[in-house]
Amino acid sequence: MTKRGFLTLALALYAIGAGSMKPNATKTAKDCSLLQKASALLDHREANTSIPSGMMRIRKAVVENRCNRPVWLYGYQDGVPTHLKIPAKVTEEFTEERGFLIWREQRITVSYGSFFDGELRPTNLDAAVIELNADYEGWVVPKSHVSFLGQLGYSNLNLELAFWLDKINGTLAVETPANPACFSRAKTAFNVSECSFPDGSGQVLLRTWGELCMPVCPHTGEATEVPCNTSCFEVPGTPIKYPEYISHRSLAFKQGRWVPSPATVDKFVREDGQQWSATFECWDFQTGPVGFPICDGYDPKNWPDEVGVWQVVTCPDGEIDPPPVPYRQTASKPCENLTETCSEDITWAMTVGIYTEPEWYPGLTPTSSKDEFQLYLSEVLGSCPPPCQPGPYFEPVDGGVGRVCRGLTPTDNSNSYFTVRVANSTDQCKALCVDYPGCKGIEFALSGRCEIWLREGGIEASNVGAAFECWRYVNDEAELNVTTTLAPNELMYFEGFDGVTQDRVCRGANSNDNSASYYSLYWASTLEGCKSLCVDVTGCKGVEYAASIGRCEVWTRPEGIQAVRELENNECWIYAPPGTGVGTIDAW
Repeated sequence: MTKRGFLTLALALYAIGAGSMKPNATKTAKDCSLLQKASALLDHREANTSIPSGMMRIRKAVVENRCNRPVWLYGYQDGVPTHLKIPAKVTEEFTEERGFLIWREQRITVSYGSFFDGELRPTNLDAAVIELNADYEGWVVPKSHVSFLGQLGYSNLNLELAFWLDKINGTLAVETPANPACFSRAKTAFNVSECSFPDGSGQVLLRTWGELCMPVCPHTGEATEVPCNTSCFEVPGTPIKYPEYISHRSLAFKQGRWVPSPATVDKFVREDGQQWSATFECWDFQTGPVGFPICDGYDPKNWPDEVGVWQVVTCPDGEIDPPPVPYRQTASKPCENLTETCSEDITWAMTVGIYTEPEWYPGLTPTSSKDEFQLYLSEVLGSCPPPCQPGPYFEPVDGGVGRVCRGLTPTDNSNSYFTVRVANSTDQCKALCVDYPGCKGIEFALSGRCEIWLREGGIEASNVGAAFECWRYVNDEAELNVTTTLAPNELMYFEGFDGVTQDRVCRGANSNDNSASYYSLYWASTLEGCKSLCVDVTGCKGVEYAASIGRCEVWTRPEGIQAVRELENNECWIYAPPGTGVGTIDAW
């Protein structure tokens, strides 16, 4: 079902090697006879010999989510593609008896969001992927190499992969000191905030669920989702900074310590002649060593016939909360410079997809305009920028059809966000929105209920709802084409009360002084966004932010924030630019 043109953000680990697993017969009670022991051992050996050549059995798969927010894991249940939400700080264990296969389409795929109602395509820039390089249809899997694929960009959703012979933190399945390409534990440590490489080889793009650092093709100077034959190096011996960063932040666990991978410096050559890596950071035109672990050539003969635990860890070193990108992005029109991938997606959707797979394009018809198709691809697939339209117009939220509108999160649905009217059709409901001052969008039910959304932050999320539609009203081109981030000097103007920001709420003269007149209430999806609102508000003294709900209080009390009060999951930041005499920043 996946068409040509949907490419991937993939972060990948090659982490497999050599070693053998000796049968370990379970100890029996004292009254068990030697015959019983021999029979049990024979059964165990027969079970192992039943595994086809070149295959191995996985006894248990463990997925540990160390992130501060949920991740979604995509796999198979009874042969049907599905997905599972793993809450923050939760570990899930899977066995053959449980029936959930965490591998899907030759990949282990995780994301910070539930995209396409779980029907996530195997190549998608909204997910982090461990490439398996073989179809795994059960718990007896091929002894093939595994990859962290970093060639199409990286996000802050880092991954770790490990194969344990017995138990987690026990004995690794493979590690051959004589062969540096043999190891069975690796991880990534990417940080999007480090994307501004001195040679300009990386660029930050905003995706559906966050920022992504994409490679810039040297001979075009543009971020690209398609192969570029100068992606690794232009001059042999000198790696380009983007793939060099990918390699050095892809670590293998070897002889008891984490070791950064060497970067590619020439065709089939890596730094210092080291022919191993924990990533595959370049395209086929300039690849490093052919797959790994190499161990005994292409056939990893030293792999055991049975692995006790296959472990996947999300955010292995904790979730990265990066500072904003160190520049202020100005207004631009990326819609006028469509990537080859985007152009192909639009053409295919208009000439083929809308006829052969109309259910993929709810709300669109063969007579829909190119801009309407581009808008859909932008909103739902993320493969295109929004179209160049001055507005006003309506865009579908998460596909529009079969969705109900929500505020900051899929469960944020206060009655204060909308007013209700009656309409005979979606178009009539939209017309009511256009005529209503401050309308941000509509939710329409086939029953005739028309919600006109007035929430200040607009419609930022949706949820599943049969017989409903959700549409966002766009009447300002800047809403689509301009992203404002704080410059570094503006970021450093915020400090904590007495140096502490976490688990605090802002107060006036004392810890109980909290008049609603002291602040204006906004909704922001990030702390940076809340601080940006403060910078743009005359007389701002600081912000109070609750990330769990996106609540942003911009404080303008003339005397400023003079006290705080402890409250979990909140932050209080004082805005103290030079010359104000506030806090300690003037001393810098």
